[in-house]
Amino acid sequence: MGKLNKNEVKKYKAIFFDFGGTLMCAESDNVAHLHMMKEVIQKYNLPASPEDMVTKYNSFLFTKEMTLRDADPEEKSFTPLRESTKKSFKGVLAEYDIQPSKEDFQWFSKLFFENHKKYIKLFPETLLILRELKNTDLHMGIISDIDDDFQDFQFKVFGISEIFDSITTSEEVQSYKPESKIFQVALNKARCQGEESIIIGDSYKKDIIGGKNMGMTTIWINKFSGDDADKDEADFVVKHLKEISPILGGLIK
Repeated sequence: MGKLNKNEVKKYKAIFFDFGGTLMCAESDNVAHLHMMKEVIQKYNLPASPEDMVTKYNSFLFTKEMTLRDADPEEKSFTPLRESTKKSFKGVLAEYDIQPSKEDFQWFSKLFFENHKKYIKLFPETLLILRELKNTDLHMGIISDIDDDFQDFQFKVFGISEIFDSITTSEEVQSYKPESKIFQVALNKARCQGEESIIIGDSYKKDIIGGKNMGMTTIWINKFSGDDADKDEADFVVKHLKEISPILGGLIK
């Protein structure tokens, strides 16, 4: 892997975005979880605060066995998000000696989608940036570690389905970023090579390392100051999505 020579003129054919935390505000996802847990507390009359319940729920959702947050993605076998959320719900109730029934799981699945529909938000600048890029001749794609149905659901909520030329999910490919397979499938859809594409994401391990392994130009949205120590493979580093416009203006000519 090597960093881009910024004096080199390249002809790009495609630009790819991660979704959660890159185009969609990750904090809004946590707000959805908070409201979900309020309803769980009420339904089961649990002696806990919504905040504590979110902590418990996330502790199950973000374990090494169930997600990538604390795991090496290359050591992680694919688990659908719907299965992870089901196990997290079961884990939370188990702490109160409650065994959820089939009807309970159905109720929670409905609750999950209803609250995410109501509370998840795009970053304020997301739509403007996407619409500007749509006016170029670039293939616009999504590469996301998510289930197909939930990605489709979110895009319908935001009304952005028609903006993208391709969407590649971990469920479709049965593997997670930074594994090469998910990137290669996305590149095949765009009919281009890694060297002809740009990847923008907020995860250094998944988006930046994965993209660099494929020869892609990388833009890392590093929201946490000081978190870039020994992580210098990204071609460009910004703190916020809105800062990518001048970078893209220099790359896409």
